[in-house]
Amino acid sequence: MTHDWLARNPRARRDLPFGREQQYVVNPNGVPELLDELKACPAHRLTPLHSLPALARRLGIGQLGIKDESQRFGFGAFKALGGVIAVHNVLSGAVGEAYHHSPSFEDLLKGKHREITARFTFATASSGNHGRAVAAGARLFGNRCVIFLPKFTSAEKEEAIRARGAEVTRVDGDYDTAVAECRRRSDENGWTIISDTSWDGYEDVPRSVMYGYQVLVEEVVRQWPAGPTHVFVQAGVGGLAAAVIGYLWARYEPRPRFIVVEPESADCWFQSNLAGKPTPASGAADTVMGGLACREISPVTWPVIGLAADWFMTITEPEVMPARRLLAHPLDGDPAISSGPSGCASLAGLLRVCADEAAFRELGLGPDSRVLAINSEGNLGEGAA
Repeated sequence: MTHDWLARNPRARRDLPFGREQQYVVNPNGVPELLDELKACPAHRLTPLHSLPALARRLGIGQLGIKDESQRFGFGAFKALGGVIAVHNVLSGAVGEAYHHSPSFEDLLKGKHREITARFTFATASSGNHGRAVAAGARLFGNRCVIFLPKFTSAEKEEAIRARGAEVTRVDGDYDTAVAECRRRSDENGWTIISDTSWDGYEDVPRSVMYGYQVLVEEVVRQWPAGPTHVFVQAGVGGLAAAVIGYLWARYEPRPRFIVVEPESADCWFQSNLAGKPTPASGAADTVMGGLACREISPVTWPVIGLAADWFMTITEPEVMPARRLLAHPLDGDPAISSGPSGCASLAGLLRVCADEAAFRELGLGPDSRVLAINSEGNLGEGAA
C-alpha cells in the first residue's frame, strides 16, 4: 500500500513493554488518585465519552467512542487539565520543599501556604487553549499570570485569556517566536514557565502538563471497561498524544493500535517518523487547526509516540469542516457534539481512513473494531496539542 498521507511506524513493536524510559515521560502512578482528588475542585466534572453507533455502522466499524473535552473545566478544551495540574504541581513542590510535606489540591485551592505560593508568576506561550488553561490555573490558586500570544491569535481568544485574569503580550511572529519571547522575558523577570513543549534542560513542567492530561484517559478507562482496539489522536507538539498513548499502553495488554493525526502543513510527527528522529514539519503550519499548527515536536515525548504509535497520518484542510458538521449534526440517534477545528481532527483522520479501502484494511479496522477518538476542544479557542 502506498499513500503519501499514511505511514507505518517501523519502530513500533507490539511486544515492547512500557519501560522506565516511557514512564519518565508518562507516569501513570497516582493518576486515579488525582482524578478522585479533583472532586474537591468545584469547576471539575467528568467529561462524557459519547457512543456514536449510527456513525460506527456507516463507517463499517463495531463501536465508536468520542471523548468529549468540549466541556472540560467549563472552558472547553483538554488543555485545562494540563495547565491547572502543572500550576498546582509547581506550588505544591515549593510548599513541600519549604515544609517537607506536600499540601493537598484542596489546601492550595483554599489559599493555604500563601506565604510560599504568592511569589510565583506563571508565564507561557500559546495560540489559545493552553494559555487559557495556565491562566485558569493561576487564577484558581491566586497567582499572577502572563501569556505570550503569536500574531495570528484571534481577538476572541485573547479576550478569553484576559477574562481569566492573565496579562497578555502579543508577539510579532508565530507560535515558536512566542515561545522564544516567553523564555527571554521569564528569564529576565524570574517567572515560572508552564510550557507544554520541551527543550534542552526543560522537561519537568511539560511532563507535569502531560500528567494532567492523563486524567482524561483514566476517565476513559473507567467509562469504557472493554477499552478500544484502535485510538485516533491528534498531535501538535505531542503532549496529548503522548498522554493518551502512554497511559493506554501502560494500562492495557495487548495495547490498542495508535494512529497519530496531523494537519498536512504541520506534519512534524509524520516527518519525524519517516526520519526516525525529531524532524521539522514539511510545511509552514498554516492551518485552520490552530492547536495543531506546530513545526516541531516536543522531544521529551519521542520515547512514547516515536516507539508506540503504530501509524502516522495527515489530513487536509477541506477534511476539517465535514468532520465538524458530522459531530454537530450527527446521524440518526447519535449525540450532537460541539467541536473546533483541532478538536475534530482525530475524527477527520478516521473518516479519511474509512473512505480508503486499502487504508481501512491495512489498519485492521472492521466490524469488531472499537475505535476511540478525542474531541480535544469545543468551538472556542485553540492551543498546541
